[in-house]
Amino acid sequence: MTAPTRDQILDAAARVFAEHGFRGSTTRLIADAADVNEVTLFRIFGSKDALLGEAIRTRVYERDILQLPDTPGDARAELTTWATAEYQHLLTHRRSIRQGMSELVERPELCRCMAQGPRGGYTRLRVYLTRLVEMGRASKDASPLNAAAMLLGALFADAMGRDMMPDALPPAKQVPAVYVNLTLDAIGYVAKPAAARRKAAGTRVKRGA
Repeated sequence: MTAPTRDQILDAAARVFAEHGFRGSTTRLIADAADVNEVTLFRIFGSKDALLGEAIRTRVYERDILQLPDTPGDARAELTTWATAEYQHLLTHRRSIRQGMSELVERPELCRCMAQGPRGGYTRLRVYLTRLVEMGRASKDASPLNAAAMLLGALFADAMGRDMMPDALPPAKQVPAVYVNLTLDAIGYVAKPAAARRKAAGTRVKRGA
């Protein structure tokens, strides 16, 4: 069995899971969606649990996460671009994520694969915000840990709840920028490093002397 056929089955399983959840995603439904027979599913993956576990992990939660620069430049622009990609991913996979969350009580083993994507994004975001503090571009008392959790939490809550209470949330096109601005304001972000501000202030004084 070639790799494309395996990918075809995983894609189909992810689609079926998004619509029916774990229990409702029968091997018959998955086989029909993938245009293969059930014997093929078991021959490649061994069991329904193994198939769905891999489909959920690789099609929903594992992904290439947009990189943030090691040295922050325009943090509002850089973080807005990053947050836009995160938000679009959440919207794209909203049904699957909801299904996964609904299965956690019965299938706690899903926690590990569900956390992989968010954990990777959180780590990159925390490192970036920590660098802002180290560069003197955010308050020295700011908590990158809490700020990263706040931004990711806002994006997640918005994506999961938008169809339930759209009037209580910012317009969808403004979402990334709104939550990024709130986060940067909360940590006391400034566009220029403290040293650059002091140098500019000294230059102005000298010219006025």
